[in-house]
Amino acid sequence: MIREYAPVGLIPAAWVMTFLTMVEPGIDTYWIRHMHYFMVLFLAGFTVLSWKKMSNNSVLKIWRNVIALGTVFTFAGALSFSLNDYKTALSSLSLGYWLIAPGAGVYLSSRKMDKYVREYKAIGASGLLCLTFAAAGVIISSDLALGAGFITAALSQTCSIVLAAKMDGNI
Repeated sequence: MIREYAPVGLIPAAWVMTFLTMVEPGIDTYWIRHMHYFMVLFLAGFTVLSWKKMSNNSVLKIWRNVIALGTVFTFAGALSFSLNDYKTALSSLSLGYWLIAPGAGVYLSSRKMDKYVREYKAIGASGLLCLTFAAAGVIISSDLALGAGFITAALSQTCSIVLAAKMDGNI
Protein backbone atom coordinates (compact mmCIF):
# COMPACT_ATOMS: atom_id res chain seq x y z
CA MET A 1 0.00 0.00 0.00
CA ILE A 2 2.81 2.45 0.83
CA ARG A 3 4.48 1.72 -2.53
CA GLU A 4 1.25 2.51 -4.37
CA TYR A 5 0.15 5.69 -2.61
CA ALA A 6 3.01 7.36 -0.70
CA PRO A 7 4.89 8.80 -3.70
CA VAL A 8 1.79 10.70 -4.89
CA GLY A 9 1.90 12.77 -1.70
CA LEU A 10 5.59 12.73 -0.89
CA ILE A 11 6.85 14.11 -4.20
CA PRO A 12 4.88 17.38 -4.09
CA ALA A 13 5.49 17.67 -0.33
CA ALA A 14 9.25 17.43 -0.83
CA TRP A 15 9.20 20.20 -3.44
CA VAL A 16 6.95 22.40 -1.30
CA MET A 17 9.48 22.07 1.54
CA THR A 18 12.34 22.82 -0.85
CA PHE A 19 10.56 25.88 -2.19
CA LEU A 20 9.69 27.14 1.31
CA THR A 21 13.29 26.70 2.38
CA MET A 22 14.45 28.81 -0.55
CA VAL A 23 11.92 31.64 -0.14
CA GLU A 24 11.92 31.63 3.66
CA PRO A 25 15.50 30.93 4.75
CA GLY A 26 14.54 31.56 8.38
CA ILE A 27 12.86 28.14 8.62
CA ASP A 28 14.56 26.09 11.32
CA THR A 29 16.88 23.69 9.50
CA TYR A 30 16.47 21.12 12.28
CA TRP A 31 13.17 19.99 10.73
CA ILE A 32 14.44 20.04 7.18
CA ARG A 33 17.55 18.04 8.09
CA HIS A 34 15.44 15.45 9.87
CA MET A 35 12.99 15.34 6.98
CA HIS A 36 15.98 14.44 4.79
CA TYR A 37 16.97 11.63 7.17
CA PHE A 38 13.38 10.35 7.14
CA MET A 39 13.41 10.39 3.33
CA VAL A 40 16.74 8.54 3.26
CA LEU A 41 15.22 5.80 5.43
CA PHE A 42 12.01 5.77 3.39
CA LEU A 43 13.82 5.62 0.04
CA ALA A 44 16.27 2.98 1.27
CA GLY A 45 13.46 0.86 2.70
CA PHE A 46 11.38 1.28 -0.43
CA THR A 47 14.34 0.29 -2.61
CA VAL A 48 15.25 -2.77 -0.56
CA LEU A 49 11.68 -4.00 -0.16
CA SER A 50 10.80 -3.40 -3.83
CA TRP A 51 14.11 -4.43 -5.42
CA LYS A 52 13.00 -7.86 -6.63
CA LYS A 53 9.53 -6.76 -7.75
CA MET A 54 10.98 -3.78 -9.63
CA SER A 55 13.55 -5.99 -11.38
CA ASN A 56 10.92 -7.81 -13.45
CA ASN A 57 9.75 -4.80 -15.45
CA SER A 58 11.93 -2.54 -17.61
CA VAL A 59 10.12 0.67 -16.59
CA LEU A 60 10.15 -0.23 -12.90
CA LYS A 61 13.84 -1.09 -13.17
CA ILE A 62 14.52 2.49 -14.36
CA TRP A 63 12.70 3.85 -11.31
CA ARG A 64 14.37 1.41 -8.96
CA ASN A 65 17.71 2.83 -10.08
CA VAL A 66 16.51 6.46 -9.84
CA ILE A 67 15.27 5.83 -6.29
CA ALA A 68 18.37 3.87 -5.21
CA LEU A 69 20.69 6.63 -6.42
CA GLY A 70 18.31 9.21 -5.01
CA THR A 71 18.86 7.71 -1.57
CA VAL A 72 22.56 8.58 -1.83
CA PHE A 73 21.89 12.10 -3.13
CA THR A 74 19.24 12.72 -0.46
CA PHE A 75 21.77 11.67 2.17
CA ALA A 76 24.17 14.23 0.66
CA GLY A 77 21.41 16.81 1.10
CA ALA A 78 20.98 15.77 4.73
CA LEU A 79 24.71 16.09 5.35
CA SER A 80 24.67 19.60 3.86
CA PHE A 81 22.93 20.77 7.05
CA SER A 82 25.71 19.40 9.26
CA LEU A 83 28.92 19.83 7.24
CA ASN A 84 29.06 23.59 6.79
CA ASP A 85 32.34 23.51 4.83
CA TYR A 86 30.65 21.37 2.17
CA LYS A 87 27.13 22.80 2.44
CA THR A 88 26.99 24.30 -1.06
CA ALA A 89 28.50 21.27 -2.80
CA LEU A 90 26.32 18.72 -0.98
CA SER A 91 23.08 20.66 -1.34
CA SER A 92 23.84 21.35 -5.03
CA LEU A 93 24.43 17.65 -5.66
CA SER A 94 21.18 16.71 -3.96
CA LEU A 95 19.04 19.38 -5.60
CA GLY A 96 20.68 18.89 -9.00
CA TYR A 97 20.01 15.16 -8.87
CA TRP A 98 16.36 15.59 -7.94
CA LEU A 99 15.90 18.25 -10.61
CA ILE A 100 17.25 16.09 -13.46
CA ALA A 101 16.95 12.38 -12.52
CA PRO A 102 13.15 12.11 -12.41
CA GLY A 103 12.88 13.85 -15.79
CA ALA A 104 15.46 11.48 -17.24
CA GLY A 105 13.62 8.54 -15.68
CA VAL A 106 10.32 9.68 -17.17
CA TYR A 107 11.87 10.14 -20.61
CA LEU A 108 13.57 6.72 -20.51
CA SER A 109 10.30 5.19 -19.31
CA SER A 110 8.43 6.73 -22.25
CA ARG A 111 10.60 4.71 -24.62
CA LYS A 112 9.36 1.45 -23.09
CA MET A 113 5.67 2.29 -22.68
CA ASP A 114 2.51 1.91 -24.74
CA LYS A 115 0.33 4.49 -22.94
CA TYR A 116 0.97 8.17 -22.22
CA VAL A 117 4.15 8.15 -24.33
CA ARG A 118 3.69 11.73 -25.53
CA GLU A 119 2.90 12.97 -22.03
CA TYR A 120 5.89 11.19 -20.55
CA LYS A 121 8.25 12.60 -23.20
CA ALA A 122 6.98 16.12 -22.46
CA ILE A 123 7.38 15.58 -18.72
CA GLY A 124 10.89 14.23 -19.34
CA ALA A 125 11.77 17.33 -21.33
CA SER A 126 10.52 19.49 -18.48
CA GLY A 127 13.25 17.86 -16.35
CA LEU A 128 15.79 19.66 -18.50
CA LEU A 129 13.74 22.82 -18.35
CA CYS A 130 13.60 22.85 -14.55
CA LEU A 131 17.35 22.27 -14.32
CA THR A 132 17.92 25.09 -16.83
CA PHE A 133 15.73 27.49 -14.84
CA ALA A 134 17.40 26.57 -11.55
CA ALA A 135 20.93 26.84 -12.97
CA ALA A 136 20.08 30.21 -14.53
CA GLY A 137 18.70 31.34 -11.18
CA VAL A 138 21.97 30.48 -9.47
CA ILE A 139 24.19 31.92 -12.21
CA ILE A 140 22.37 35.24 -12.59
CA SER A 141 21.20 35.42 -8.94
CA SER A 142 17.53 35.39 -9.90
CA ASP A 143 15.10 34.12 -7.28
CA LEU A 144 12.40 34.16 -9.96
CA ALA A 145 14.33 31.77 -12.25
CA LEU A 146 15.29 29.55 -9.30
CA GLY A 147 11.69 29.43 -8.13
CA ALA A 148 10.54 28.66 -11.68
CA GLY A 149 12.94 25.71 -11.72
CA PHE A 150 11.55 24.29 -8.49
CA ILE A 151 7.94 24.90 -9.50
CA THR A 152 8.54 23.23 -12.88
CA ALA A 153 10.12 20.24 -11.10
CA ALA A 154 7.27 19.99 -8.61
CA LEU A 155 4.57 20.17 -11.28
CA SER A 156 6.23 17.83 -13.77
CA GLN A 157 7.17 15.23 -11.18
CA THR A 158 3.72 15.36 -9.60
CA CYS A 159 2.16 14.87 -13.06
CA SER A 160 4.43 11.89 -13.74
CA ILE A 161 3.63 10.12 -10.46
CA VAL A 162 -0.10 10.79 -10.86
CA LEU A 163 0.01 9.28 -14.37
CA ALA A 164 1.98 6.30 -13.03
CA ALA A 165 -0.54 5.77 -10.23
CA LYS A 166 -3.37 6.05 -12.77
CA MET A 167 -1.75 3.44 -15.04
CA ASP A 168 -1.34 1.11 -12.04
CA GLY A 169 -5.01 1.58 -11.17
CA ASN A 170 -4.19 3.19 -7.82
CA ILE A 171 -6.19 6.35 -8.48
